[in-house]
Amino acid sequence: MLLPIRPRAAAMPGHVLAHVLDTDLLSADERDRFRALMLRERVDTASLLLPGAQAPMRWFREACPDMDAEQAACLGYFAGEQARLTSYSVLTTPLISAGSVSEVLRLLSFIPLIANVLRVSVVERDDAVAVLLAVDSGDPVLDRIPVYYCVAALVHLLRLLLDQPPELVVHIAWPGPDGLADHPECRAGRLRFNAPMHYITVPRDTLTAVCRFSDPIAYQNAVAGLEAMLRSQILAEDLPGRVRQLIEAQGGLLPLEAAAAALNLSASTLKRRLTEAGTCYSDILAGTLRDRAMLQLADARVSLDAIATALGYSDLANFSHAFKRWTGHSPGEFRRTLRDDSLPLPALAGGSS
Repeated sequence: MLLPIRPRAAAMPGHVLAHVLDTDLLSADERDRFRALMLRERVDTASLLLPGAQAPMRWFREACPDMDAEQAACLGYFAGEQARLTSYSVLTTPLISAGSVSEVLRLLSFIPLIANVLRVSVVERDDAVAVLLAVDSGDPVLDRIPVYYCVAALVHLLRLLLDQPPELVVHIAWPGPDGLADHPECRAGRLRFNAPMHYITVPRDTLTAVCRFSDPIAYQNAVAGLEAMLRSQILAEDLPGRVRQLIEAQGGLLPLEAAAAALNLSASTLKRRLTEAGTCYSDILAGTLRDRAMLQLADARVSLDAIATALGYSDLANFSHAFKRWTGHSPGEFRRTLRDDSLPLPALAGGSS
């Protein structure tokens, strides 16, 4: 039995690859290339199923060199529809023992414990929540696999946990793949495309829906353990995550020197260690501010000037220039897109993780 795979590079949960290899989602040649790759890397199927095992995203590109956006989207979605309640390592116990949809959604914040390619923000208000997805595998085509897997798996697992199908709507920022055009979720309007960002809207009535196997004590104990594990992982391994937390705590622009001082590092050491981790301070700062700006723009009650000030910009013009550089749209255009959606985001508050 091999040890769990714990790569620092972008990775999916190992069980996803293990399940895909047992289906016809890949061609015979692709499955053979995956198995040859695993043999070279000294990894077997059993090790992919161990708690904490992850499959690097680069494996998907190596085994499927011609995979395009259509194939990646369908692979991720159809694999997600085969998700099992018992597949999620440290998340399995709290998932099965959750008492409501709201408690299930809370578990999304612990995804970094099983996969580092996807970040999820859950923002609540009185009548609904929005679940925002951010992905960076290093390959814009392969990005589709974890996003589509996550949304399909979430819907599928909620169907297993609830007596009634969950009422929620998935919005994907990319164009819709032809392979999903006739899918029941698309025909019913619950899976939509060309959105300004990846997000899921969940009505309050759905949030309070009771799960079949509710066990409050098991859930609370498991979540406490997950919180401790996540804190330990961030402190021990994830310097970019620690930097992101500092920026989020600041709420806006944070100079590199201030972040380095908070981490008891020199600015040059922080820059060097982030480079070794495959990123840089400016990218982390921009990504964190972009996510926070998107959340705040979804709340129509907050003026653009107030958002610019909250994020640390001297005026609206500077904020607008930065936001357009991040997203290709001005803040006003982005807000109008959200407002004009047939099921818009609820008014949100707070930051992203």
